[in-house]
Parts: sequence; C-alpha cells; structure tokens
Amino acid sequence: MADFPALPLWTDSYLADTRRLNTLEHGAYLLLLMEAWRRPTCSLPDDDDELAKLTDLSVEEWLAIKPKIMSFWTYDG
Repeated sequence: MADFPALPLWTDSYLADTRRLNTLEHGAYLLLLMEAWRRPTCSLPDDDDELAKLTDLSVEEWLAIKPKIMSFWTYDG
C-alpha cells in the first residue's frame, strides 16, 4: 500500500482550474495526479513514453494533449 493511500481532492478548486479540459484530458490529468501522489517525491518522470503509459494513451495521443496537461505541473529539472 502507498504511504499516502488517500488523495485529497477539493472538487470545487479542481473544477475551477480544469474546466477547459475535455474528458480525455481530465482522465489523463487525474491519473498523473494519482501517480505523483504515490511517489515519495510527489513528482512525475520527464519521459514522454513513461507518461503515455501512465495515462493509458499512445505516445501520439499523449503528445497531442501534453502541453495542456503539463501546464498544471512545475518542471523542477
């Protein structure tokens, strides 16, 4: 089990910030939020192949939505 098995989600804030996402983008974003939450550093890999796998998308599908989804994240590299 993950160290933090529950992810607090403030639905009002989430929806206010993400209303411009379509259904596919919401799914990808939520999967990435949950994946990051389970990692000790609360971060994501800087690897499009891995991010595509984590979102259950092909690399082409991931790359098409990546700019919009990653605008919610901060790059610490």
